[in-house]
Amino acid sequence: MDEFDLISRHLRKIASTEGALGLGDDVARLTVREAAIVTTDCLVEGVHFLPQDPIGTIARKLVRVNVSDIHAKGALPGEALLVLGWPKDRAESELVAFVEALGDDLGLWGANLIGGDTVSTHGPLFLSLTLTGKALGVSPVWRAGAHAGEDLWVTGRIGAGWCGLREVLAEVSGPDAEHYRTPALPGPGAARLVAAHASASMDVSDGLLGDAAKLAEASGVGLNIDLEAMPLAQPDTAVMDQITHGDDYQILFTAPVSNREALLAQAGQEGLKVTRIGEVTAGRELRLLSNGNPVPLPQKLGFAHE
Repeated sequence: MDEFDLISRHLRKIASTEGALGLGDDVARLTVREAAIVTTDCLVEGVHFLPQDPIGTIARKLVRVNVSDIHAKGALPGEALLVLGWPKDRAESELVAFVEALGDDLGLWGANLIGGDTVSTHGPLFLSLTLTGKALGVSPVWRAGAHAGEDLWVTGRIGAGWCGLREVLAEVSGPDAEHYRTPALPGPGAARLVAAHASASMDVSDGLLGDAAKLAEASGVGLNIDLEAMPLAQPDTAVMDQITHGDDYQILFTAPVSNREALLAQAGQEGLKVTRIGEVTAGRELRLLSNGNPVPLPQKLGFAHE
């Protein structure tokens, strides 16, 4: 099956919006213009997912790692461009299942496929999605913007990615294993919360400590992080691994102390779990505390491609 057959037989059915132009052109028409943002993430077999992972979960993970970035900016998804490097030895039935899951998950998060590129390869399965978004506020919420004295918050649970990978490798079923394959995002309510209250924000995809360091550097501030307050997936298991591994796809953000009451009230209305895990400080030091006492930082704060 060549590129044009793949598009006409499979991808065209999930690219039905006007801007996609029937996937019959070299470009697509964007509809998101004001307060627009864009993100791209790729997944490579053996690096970001296991060869034995079900193809439908891979498609959904591809969508969600991008949606997570959009939500963390206080925005909602718009239009998607797919790059698909499909191995010659993978069955067409798997391609059908991939496209079906991709279309379902794009629809779930309010995104539309409008184009992209496909290629046949002898190498591992390679996937990339580019996703636009529109900020719910006047502008997106960037990593830069945190100020000394503000609260540091995180949604959901931290460590589910690491715990889930362990379960998958041990062939154990459970919610964390399911999260590792198909990330459970906090949802559009988190985007609304960020838009309403956050001064700086980013998603937690490469490890909470590593991502916290990135936010602090972008804002030119320090952070005190309370280990006892951390909403860990498994509180009694390998704490440092859970806060440095990644694949959590929660949102880490700062907000003024004066917003605390309203922020918690809105989170309750949205059905969101949010936890205050620290504070923004002057200077540029990242400190991890337990019962008020400093805890040595691990040598590696998070995941990094090498």
